Amino acid sequence: MSEPILLPYDVPRNLDRDAWFLYETTSIPYYELCARLCEEFAHFFNKLVTGHQAHGMGRVDYWVSRYLTHAENIRRGIEFIKASGDYMPMLDFLSSASSDYRGLIENAFGYETRDEWQGPFGRLSYACGTGAAVLRNNEWKGLKWLNHDSLTQQSRRLLDRSDGPVGDDPVGKKFFVDQYQLANPPAIYPVHPIDRGIQAKAGERCPRSGVWVPAQWADEDSNSFSLSFCIEGRPMPPAYQILGLEKHVISEAEPEHGLPEFASYSPKTKAVDTTWYFVHKPDVRGGERPNSQSSVRLRCEANKPCPREGWWFTPAKADSRRFFRQGEVMPAFGTDYGLTIWQWDERQDT
Repeated sequence: MSEPILLPYDVPRNLDRDAWFLYETTSIPYYELCARLCEEFAHFFNKLVTGHQAHGMGRVDYWVSRYLTHAENIRRGIEFIKASGDYMPMLDFLSSASSDYRGLIENAFGYETRDEWQGPFGRLSYACGTGAAVLRNNEWKGLKWLNHDSLTQQSRRLLDRSDGPVGDDPVGKKFFVDQYQLANPPAIYPVHPIDRGIQAKAGERCPRSGVWVPAQWADEDSNSFSLSFCIEGRPMPPAYQILGLEKHVISEAEPEHGLPEFASYSPKTKAVDTTWYFVHKPDVRGGERPNSQSSVRLRCEANKPCPREGWWFTPAKADSRRFFRQGEVMPAFGTDYGLTIWQWDERQDT
């Protein structure tokens, strides 16, 4: 296998889309879906075993009870969240449910019938695996950040690798929505207001469970940082800067035989210090809809209608501050800065 090649990360970003995805995959209905998929797989696999007259062969019956247990555990995790806001048991429950492919395939019956069961297993595994990934950076990254200067080189490499969703992954989200139909995103993503009145530094205890944005994205409009779902009481993780996409060439192209190159791509990240700001759901802010007071900053991509009448500015152009009426299309500027993002000016005087 060749050494990975680092390519530029130039995927257009959308805070509202990424925030919607994180809130969706940490919702109670989503966890209910994961439990139901585990339950359905257990019943499917049981019928498969019955149809092949394989009951009692090896450990095939164990996998039926195992996935019923996964469903039961996920529902227990839901109760922990409802009762105390504790998401961490859910991380373990979802991780266990998503990682049984090898066990199934190593079972003789599982190997022989994999074409029959790997479809429904793939859907539940992708659902549970995605839910676990959204929570995973809460496990130990914040604790490690507290003493990151004294970490060994190996530990620092592990800290620099984000274990959660990185950036906007159009391929992964296409699987999530189109192939596995795990969510139904809105035609237009609603504005998710950034609240600077609720903030925390990396390593500090999270004051509120929900989606958070690093200052590098919120204040500097950087295209290379990720949002994070953080859990109340857990140490805030560092921000993850996307350095580029690693291209892993698995097989070389052989034009003389008509064979294409086969490669995979994964983001290469680095853990950096930050101040995190809370990102509200579109219709939730202290039990009320967001208002225009000091701690909330709206944002709007160019070529989209202005969501609120008032003064806006964009880092993509000097002296860009101007007044827009609601519904007016926000203009783009052809500069080297990248995607034009308009930001609500907290100073609304003329």
